[in-house]
Amino acid sequence: MNRIFYYFPFAYFVKTRLNTKAAILFHGYSEFLLGIIILIHSGLDPFNATTNFLLGYLAFISVYEIGYIINDCVSVRFEQNPRKRVKEFDPSNLLIAFWILIRIVFFLAITFVIHKQFSGQWWWFYLILVVVFFVHNILQSKQYRVFTFICLAFLRFYAPLFPFITMDFLLQTLNAVLLFYIFFRTITYLDSKGLLVIPSRASFDFKAAYYFFLLPVSITIAVLAESYFSLFVNLYFLIFWGTFYLAERVGIISGEKFKKS
Repeated sequence: MNRIFYYFPFAYFVKTRLNTKAAILFHGYSEFLLGIIILIHSGLDPFNATTNFLLGYLAFISVYEIGYIINDCVSVRFEQNPRKRVKEFDPSNLLIAFWILIRIVFFLAITFVIHKQFSGQWWWFYLILVVVFFVHNILQSKQYRVFTFICLAFLRFYAPLFPFITMDFLLQTLNAVLLFYIFFRTITYLDSKGLLVIPSRASFDFKAAYYFFLLPVSITIAVLAESYFSLFVNLYFLIFWGTFYLAERVGIISGEKFKKS
């Protein structure tokens, strides 16, 4: 019965990567909720912001999961120490092709639903996404993969948003997204790959400190640009990680147990 999850876009991502409470909470807060808030800030009402974000995200994950599937089910066959994401069975080539076909159909259907079939920006964005993901998967050097990871972090954040916002508004959000989402995730990626050693990187106090000590930057941007969006995003993440830090300090939760749950 569990095999059904591998057939559908987003369900595959949930099954293979969004499979802990910590992962669900982090992605839900840093990508889904923040993305919807940005769409509301752009002028959409909460219902349309949520609906549009979900459609945009489903289009994105339909394409992104194709890369996951190829990496998990095809590339893994040629690795010396493979990390098996699909653990219950070994999918055949025909089944893998069927999974990919389903996602292409989902992507094309959403393209028509949101009327982007004639949008050059839409097709260029996803062409770039596919090329970068492909390069990221075939690169042998972990050091060079850092650059493609930064590209992917940028593309995955804006994929559900760019069809529904103006380019002027996208540029207004860019400094906050680069500083408080992409740079933070890059530090995490570097540490996880052994390219940057930060012993406390996974701790709640490090994460809270990251956003606390960047407050002067976001305050300066708010003053100079006369826009409080960067400060809002800074506080948005500071409150999130600060809450976990305080909860751990008073003994409500255990950081190590939470990350594994």
